[in-house]
Amino acid sequence: MANEMQTFVTVKSNEPRVAKRLQEIFKSRRGTYEVDAIDIINNLEGTSYCYKNEKENFDVDVDFPSNDLWESIIGPKWMNVEFDYSELPEDCHIILSSAWSVPIPFLLRLRDELQMIDGDCYLKGTYEDESYDPSGAFIVGKYDYDDMEDTDEVYDWDMHNEDDFYTENWYAELNEMATNLEIAYIEYLKDREENPQEYE
Repeated sequence: MANEMQTFVTVKSNEPRVAKRLQEIFKSRRGTYEVDAIDIINNLEGTSYCYKNEKENFDVDVDFPSNDLWESIIGPKWMNVEFDYSELPEDCHIILSSAWSVPIPFLLRLRDELQMIDGDCYLKGTYEDESYDPSGAFIVGKYDYDDMEDTDEVYDWDMHNEDDFYTENWYAELNEMATNLEIAYIEYLKDREENPQEYE
């Protein structure tokens, strides 16, 4: 089985309509809490795709997304989402589980969708492979701004077994990386506002 990457997403916006849009994007076609890549593609594209076991006389050319569409919206070969709605976007709980890598195409598409509602909305978060290698932080913002940084530190499984706080400290460092990326992004926005001629 392919390695699983978990991506923890925070949506930075104070606009309740952004949270409503997240709820629409992460709606399951089966009416369950399990949301997969097919759900997301359908919700974004207005399609009715499904998996082979969900439809009699399934036709892969009609009933399943093309490779190009999948790669442009999702990226990895599979992705599932854990989503809990809250009225404020920052309080929405979003964890993406995907094959091998961070689903960058989806993060970019999600940013674009949400910025149609709130132009200042941006995404930040952390990610970790099930082996913790790679792990890191990311930010996706305005003006096609995006940055991603892997941690230089290798997860020490011996320390994991010896130190009760090792993993907790590991996550604190990842969150600090995400905060630093956010600070750099905010500084970029400020510089762009103060020196617009440099960005023309």
